[in-house]
Amino acid sequence: MDISCNVTLLETQTGLNSTIYHQIKMVSMCVSCTVNTALCVPLLLVLKRSPSLLGHTRFLLLAHLLLCENLQQLLWTIKAILLRSREGMPVTQCLIFCSAIQACSLVNLFLTTALSVDRFVAVKWPLRYEFLMCPQRKKATLAAIWTLSAVLSSVALAISLHSVQINFTFSRCRPLILTPCLSGTSALVLYGTVATAVVVPLCSLTILGCFCLLCWDMRAGPLCTKRGCVTLTLQVAQVVLFSVPMVMNSYLIPGYLHSDVLDIAATIIYNLGVSLIPLVYGYRSRELQQRIRQAALWSKVHNLNVS
Repeated sequence: MDISCNVTLLETQTGLNSTIYHQIKMVSMCVSCTVNTALCVPLLLVLKRSPSLLGHTRFLLLAHLLLCENLQQLLWTIKAILLRSREGMPVTQCLIFCSAIQACSLVNLFLTTALSVDRFVAVKWPLRYEFLMCPQRKKATLAAIWTLSAVLSSVALAISLHSVQINFTFSRCRPLILTPCLSGTSALVLYGTVATAVVVPLCSLTILGCFCLLCWDMRAGPLCTKRGCVTLTLQVAQVVLFSVPMVMNSYLIPGYLHSDVLDIAATIIYNLGVSLIPLVYGYRSRELQQRIRQAALWSKVHNLNVS
C-alpha cells in the first residue's frame, strides 16, 4: 500500500464516530426512500393506467424521472444499510455503488433539463410544439439521456477500478476520501472535475434560462397567474437543492473541505430536492390531479360494490 494510502490516517479525516455517522445516514435514507416511494407510486400507477398521458412528452419524461429517482433512492438506501450493518465496505464495491448512484443523478439532471425545455417550447411555440416534439425526437432524447449517463459513469468507474491499489474495507464509502488509495488519480480527478464543471452548470444554466424566459413571457398576460408563479418558483428551488449537493460532492471542492458533516448535509439537501420532483412536476399538473381523483373514486366505488 502506498504511503499516502494510510487507513489510520484516512480514519482521522472522517470527523464523526462511525456508528453515529452510519446511523444518521441510514435513517435519513430510509425516511427519504419511504417518502419518495409514497409520493411517486400514485403518479406512476396513474401514468401506467393512462397510455394517452404517456403520449405527451412531459408525462413520458416524468415517468422516467420518477422511476430513476426511486431506483437511485433504493441504491442509496441499500448502501447505507450495508455500511451500517458491516461498519464498512470494500473499496471496489463502494466504487460500483457510487458509480450507479452517480449515473442515476445524471439521468435525473438530464431529464429535469429536458422537462424544462419541453415546458418552454410548449409555452413559447404552442402551434409548433407537436412538430418539434415528435415521437422520434422523444425516443432519441430518452435514449441519449440514459446512454450518455451510463457512458460518463462507466468511464469514471473504469478509471477508478483500474486505479485501485488494494481492495481493503473502509468505514466510509465516498470516492473523494479514498482518492489517496487510487493510483493514477490525476486522470480520475481531471475527468471528474471536467465532467462536473461542464455537465452540472450547463444543465443548470439551461433550466435557469428556460425559467427566466418563461418569467419574461409571463410578466403580463394570461400566463401570469399565481399558480404558474408558484410552479416556476418550486422548479427553481428543486434545481438548486438538486444541483448544489452534486457540486459539493465533486472534485471541484478541495479534498480537505470534505467531511462527514458536509456529506450528511449534502445528502439531506439532495433528498429534499429529489422529494420536490413529484410535487413540482406531478401533483401540480391538472391532468394528473384529475386522473388521481378519478382513480380514487373508481377504487372507492369498487370497494363499495365488493362489500
